Amino acid sequence: MSSTDAMTTVDATIPEAPERLRRAEAVIQHRTSRLVLVLEQCMDSHNHQAVLRTAEALGIQHVWLVNPNERQVKKHKSGSSTGNKKIAKNCSFWLTMREFTSISDCIDALKAENCTIWATDLSPEAVPLSSEHKPSELPSRLAIVIGRETDGVSAEMLSAADKRVYFPIFGFTESLNLSVATALVVQRLFDWFPEIRGDLSSTEKEQIRTQWYPQLIHNPTQARQAAHWVEHSHEIPPLDDLRREKLQYNESWIPKRVRQREMQMPEVQERIGVKPTANHTPDNATEPRTADEKA
Repeated sequence: MSSTDAMTTVDATIPEAPERLRRAEAVIQHRTSRLVLVLEQCMDSHNHQAVLRTAEALGIQHVWLVNPNERQVKKHKSGSSTGNKKIAKNCSFWLTMREFTSISDCIDALKAENCTIWATDLSPEAVPLSSEHKPSELPSRLAIVIGRETDGVSAEMLSAADKRVYFPIFGFTESLNLSVATALVVQRLFDWFPEIRGDLSSTEKEQIRTQWYPQLIHNPTQARQAAHWVEHSHEIPPLDDLRREKLQYNESWIPKRVRQREMQMPEVQERIGVKPTANHTPDNATEPRTADEKA
């Protein structure tokens, strides 16, 4: 058999793209490398992981960590902190992350990559991210620096920043939670400049697919085809909507026993489309899985 015939035989055995890869392609199409999120000296592990999850959910691909709390980060990496794992939902795997042991090292790296630095700050010098102050264009590569919970962005980073910005608030509350502030700032920029979505280079997309695809396919037969899909990603139709279809029950962070009692309530069972049964937790009380996930 010739090599061409062999390739044809292999291709003939490959079914249509798994839904997880279609989801991945949709995610990649909305990712940006033009925005770099810099998290500086975050002390609280819950805030640290919540910011990561926020960044990933909004479409940020590159997150840089400056002098993170090593003890808390170690907990997250080792998986010893159940609370952190629930918050992060393993989102760090889907991010391109860099860690720096000093602020100066991070500043040097940002300058080496020609990043314009905008530091979040509440001082009088900061410019509000409001429609009256919308910039005419976004820098070719922009780093948004989020500071520490207690005292914000460091003086060293502020000195290196090209601009200081803040998200305007209109209540008695003087500041926002770290992940909330991150979400508001990032989403404001996406709303102003939607064209920055989907700007990953072809090389970076291929690198991401090479990392993601093998982890997304659990079926052993399909897993052997991961390399094929990396090379033929153009044949994978991305999902039109990243929301899960037929979502019956949103996974909760409440204790398991409380959830089980809740699932025994007739009104809850009726809401998720399960026939009420006495003292019985429905088998599909958790988030439904796709056919690929069940395989």
